[in-house]
Amino acid sequence: MTKTIITKNLEKHYKLYENQKERILDLVSPRSHGEVFHALRGIDFEAEDGDVVGFIGINGSGKSTLSNIIAGIVPESRGEVIVNGQTSLIAVAAGLNNDLTGRDNIELKCLMLGFSRDEIREMEPDIIAFAELESFIDQPVKSYSSGMKSRLGFAISVNVDPDILIIDEALSVGDRAFSEKSLRKMNEFKEQGKTMIFVSHSINQVKNFCNKILWLEFGRVKAFGEVNDVIPLYEAFLNKWQKMSKKERDAYRALMTEQGGNDTVYSQQGNLLVMNSDKELNASNDYKVHLTSRLAHLREHSTYIYQSPNTDENRKNADEYKDRVFYIKRKTIYQFEHYYLLSTKPSGIEGVIGWMKATELASHTHTFVDNDNKTLFLLGNGLARTEPWGGKKQTISSSLENLKNSKFHINETILVGKNIWYKGIIDDQNSTVWLHEASLSDKIEN
Repeated sequence: MTKTIITKNLEKHYKLYENQKERILDLVSPRSHGEVFHALRGIDFEAEDGDVVGFIGINGSGKSTLSNIIAGIVPESRGEVIVNGQTSLIAVAAGLNNDLTGRDNIELKCLMLGFSRDEIREMEPDIIAFAELESFIDQPVKSYSSGMKSRLGFAISVNVDPDILIIDEALSVGDRAFSEKSLRKMNEFKEQGKTMIFVSHSINQVKNFCNKILWLEFGRVKAFGEVNDVIPLYEAFLNKWQKMSKKERDAYRALMTEQGGNDTVYSQQGNLLVMNSDKELNASNDYKVHLTSRLAHLREHSTYIYQSPNTDENRKNADEYKDRVFYIKRKTIYQFEHYYLLSTKPSGIEGVIGWMKATELASHTHTFVDNDNKTLFLLGNGLARTEPWGGKKQTISSSLENLKNSKFHINETILVGKNIWYKGIIDDQNSTVWLHEASLSDKIEN
C-alpha cells in the first residue's frame, strides 16, 4: 500500500517569553532569551492509503500541533514530513477570517486550495447547504457561534474532496444532528479509501471510527498500533491519571518530559509500537530498569518502600527513612507508576534500601562535575552535612560560624539540580563533609 504520511524524527519547538521586552531582546540580542518549549519530540509515524488514525492523549500532548504540521499550516522545527496528496484540516474556525462573511471565506479558502472562481461558484451551493448557514452566510464570521464556525469549516473541507482529511475536535461543538451528518460524510471518505486523521477526546468515537491509534504523551509517541491493542493501554492510563492529584500529575509530567529524547527506545510487538517497550505499559509482572542519577528525600505523606515495584511482599514502612537524603541510580515504570531505587550510597548496587513511588519523593538531578583538588575559605554561614543536600539526620550539629575564614580542602564537586556542592575536609577537622557553595567564598588559595 502507498504511504500517504511519513514523519521522521519530527520536532516542534516554541519560545515562551515572560513579557514583550524579553521577546524583543531575543530578536536583537546575540544572547538567547525566553524558555524553549518542546511541543513535539522525535515523532516517527506513518499512515497508508485507507488508514483512519486516531490521535489520542491528554491535553498538552501535541495532537493539534502534529495535525497542523501534517496539514502544512505550521512548519516543523526539525525532522522530515512527507505528505503524498492534498490535505484538508477540519478544526473549529480553522483558516477562517473573522472579518469576512461566510461566503467570502468559502471563496478565500478554496482559492488558497487552488480552485478557480468558476469551480468555487459551482461548489458554493453544496457547501452552504451542508453547513446549514443559508440565513447567515453573508454575515461576518465573527458573529458566528463556535458551532456555526465549525460547520462552515467542515463543509468547506469535505466538499473540496481532499486526499487526506484531518479532523481536529471538529465534532466536539455543534448540535447532534450535524455531528451525525458529519460522521456519515466521513464514513463516505472512509469507504473511498482516503487517509484520515481523527483527533478526539471521545474514546467511543475513536473506537468506532478508527482502525489505528497514535497515542501522544507530552510531545512523544507513547504507542502506535491497532485500535484493540492501544485503546486498552490508554484507558488503563486514563484511569490512573484521573485519580492523581495535581502534585502527582506534575511529578509524572516532569518525569515523562525528562526521559526519552534521542535515546528513546521503541519496541515492535506484532502490529504495536510502544515507547520504552511494552513492559512499561502492560499490567504484567515485568518491568524494565533504566539508569538515572538523582538525590531524593521522602515526602511527608510517604508510605512504603518495596522490594520490587510489582509486589507488596516484604514492603517496609517508610517512616524510619524520613529526614535524610538518598541516592538514586535506577528507575522504572510499572503499571504507569514511576519508581526509583533508593540507596544510602552513590551506587545502584551497594547500600540499596528498595523501590519507592516517585510521587512520594522530592528529587533533583545529581551530576558529577570533577575530582579536582582546590581550597576555598569558609564564610561562617550554613551547615556541614554528611551527604550532599542532606536532611536533618545528615546535618552536622556544630555551627560553621566559629570556623569563618578556615580553609576547606575540596576533592569532589557535584551539581544537585542547579546547586553546587563540595566534598572535602575543613582545617583542624578529621571528618569529610559536604558544603553548599553559598557557605564558601569564591577566593581560591594560591
